[in-house]
Amino acid sequence: MPFAVIAAVIATCLSGLANGAGAQEEELSKTGQAGHQILIREHAGWNKDCDAIAHPALYLNESPRHGSVCARIENIKIHAMYIGTESQCIGRVVRGIQLIYRPEAGYAGNDGLRYAAQYPSVLRSVSVIVTVTAYPPLAPSAAPSNITAPFPQTRQSAGPVPACEELVF
Repeated sequence: MPFAVIAAVIATCLSGLANGAGAQEEELSKTGQAGHQILIREHAGWNKDCDAIAHPALYLNESPRHGSVCARIENIKIHAMYIGTESQCIGRVVRGIQLIYRPEAGYAGNDGLRYAAQYPSVLRSVSVIVTVTAYPPLAPSAAPSNITAPFPQTRQSAGPVPACEELVF
């Protein structure tokens, strides 16, 4: 095989990896009540001594249509590991970051978003379906979940997820 053809095949493979080819996006479903923030997921990093290290940066790839997301630094109990060898830390508490969804006022129904968490050695992509139930649930006067508030005037921009204190509602 000529050198130019081999180089082209290698370049195509590397380009596919850089563009996410072969990378799987995790799918997640969350449910919460209208008028309340909904915890989407917690992310943290820790070392062999179970001490927190810098938490991953969160990037919003596709914003929700009927709400917004923000990040909050909190103490997080380690329940599972995505990657690494520090499993002795499961059950311990470390400082980490929570991704929070806030539905628009009066909205009940389904919404969605896509985000990524950038760890030191991996970019973790997550697609989320959020179901916002009417408040109070199952009450005879509750609005059905297919009744939705009008679209917001402006959608949250893709990019770094802002801190919850920075978002104004």
